Amino acid sequence: MKKLDDIMELLTDEINGFQNSIKKLEALSKGFNQIKVDTSKFEYHLKEHLRHQERIQSQNKRTLNDIDKKLKRAKLIPKWLLVLFLSVSIILSMTIGYLSFQVVQLNKKEKAVSMKEKVELLNQQ
Repeated sequence: MKKLDDIMELLTDEINGFQNSIKKLEALSKGFNQIKVDTSKFEYHLKEHLRHQERIQSQNKRTLNDIDKKLKRAKLIPKWLLVLFLSVSIILSMTIGYLSFQVVQLNKKEKAVSMKEKVELLNQQ
């Protein structure tokens, strides 16, 4: 019985402590409900930050658009260099063709001359 009384006494102490804690929490809750928080400064700073971020974003967008335009206009090989290369290539191919033609004509003349010499040698014999 003594143990039961001790347990009952401990339980009532715990219940009383719990009720006291609940009363303290209720008082704190009422105090928090009565406190009014002014968020106008926070909202002002938040809006100002958003405006600043929008300005930065628009600047970045303009910069990226400029870079994109420049990249579209950029070429791997400039036009003047391509024209120069094609001109030199055409001149070289024409020169090689002409020289090849001259070599062929020279070979034909040499064959004709050598044939004449052979014919003359045969006629002399």
